Amino acid sequence: MAGSVDGASAGTARPVKRRSAFFLVASVLMVLIVFLGFLPSFYLRFQFRTTPLPIHLLVHGVVMTAWMLLFLAQTVLVATRRSDLHRKLGVAGAVLAATVVVVGVHATLSMPGYYAAKGIVLPFPVEILVVGNLFGFMLFAGYVAAAILLRRDTPTHKRLMYWASIVTMGPALTPMRSLGEMILPYFPTTFPPEIALGWVAWSALLIHDWRVMRGFHPATVIGGILLLFISPAIVDWFLLIEPVLAWVRALA
Repeated sequence: MAGSVDGASAGTARPVKRRSAFFLVASVLMVLIVFLGFLPSFYLRFQFRTTPLPIHLLVHGVVMTAWMLLFLAQTVLVATRRSDLHRKLGVAGAVLAATVVVVGVHATLSMPGYYAAKGIVLPFPVEILVVGNLFGFMLFAGYVAAAILLRRDTPTHKRLMYWASIVTMGPALTPMRSLGEMILPYFPTTFPPEIALGWVAWSALLIHDWRVMRGFHPATVIGGILLLFISPAIVDWFLLIEPVLAWVRALA
């Protein structure tokens, strides 16, 4: 009898939709890119550099690494259906996200003085670095805050967390990093790896949405527009304001 009931259930039940591994694969790739990008200058600095990092940059590196590992852990927990642990770890994630912003802003404001003291000449104006990073951390905070508020809306939540982690990855692909320097010749001058990253991330998420939804999730569309259009436009506008530029130069 039990067999006949199971058979009837199997005959009438709707097929279970297979879960996509997109966010799990994306989180693994993000961690790998960050690790390779900062391998000589941070993770294996003792092998490639003779000078130690100042404490504020060391703390910044540890905090950012913790964030990427947390994002990976959270996607693994969701993929293995451990939503209970995912929610518990989310509390620590909120605290860590706030720490990312505080430590990141401090590190950014210290960069002009650090580079000036070391005699390091950047391949681009330091104003672009400082203003761009500050707005990057603001965008990161906005994505995470929205993800926390919408945590019960799973599709929106995971896309916002995806965007928050993408925002933090640009420095790993700049020409100042080993990975960025290695792949730079394969990119047009006007489309360097750290810029291409956002477009690749958006394209991949749009393709994922189309495959699983036959449409595009609002968090995918809005998140991409914020990262690739609105944020750069705001940064460019601030870079035209002379008091802002003078303030950045005064940091050195």
